[in-house]
Amino acid sequence: MSATVEKRPLVVPPVYLLLFILGQVAIHRYWPLAQLFDGPVRYAGLILLAGGVFFAVWGVRAFNRADTAFRPMEEATTLVTHGLYRFTRNPMYLGMIQVLMGVSVLLGSLSSWLLIPGFILIIRNVFILREEAMMERTFGEQYRSYRSGVRRWL
Repeated sequence: MSATVEKRPLVVPPVYLLLFILGQVAIHRYWPLAQLFDGPVRYAGLILLAGGVFFAVWGVRAFNRADTAFRPMEEATTLVTHGLYRFTRNPMYLGMIQVLMGVSVLLGSLSSWLLIPGFILIIRNVFILREEAMMERTFGEQYRSYRSGVRRWL
């Protein structure tokens, strides 16, 4: 069973994702800027959204198959480097960003895109940097080698 290494953040990444989706809808409705996409092309957002869900779920499944913790700030027992983790160190977070991009395409307006950098900053500063430090403490040279060969995003 996983031990908690650091105090866990009060809000987990999927909650941030939901809050940012709600923010995207609100900013689109109440502060619409230029309409970037219109008509059927907006439904391409469903493809982005589905791809994002796939990335996030696949990332969790890889952790489950390796029988290691996937919740933020829980100590991992195995360094997962297979599947999507060969291409990105953060497929779950990358998937969440892709979901936000899909929502933005579905909404079609520029204003909904403006929130995505804020989500990236929060995820990076609240979760990723702390998780990377924890992985380096836990796995040492094995993690440093993995980190040097695989990008954080893509």
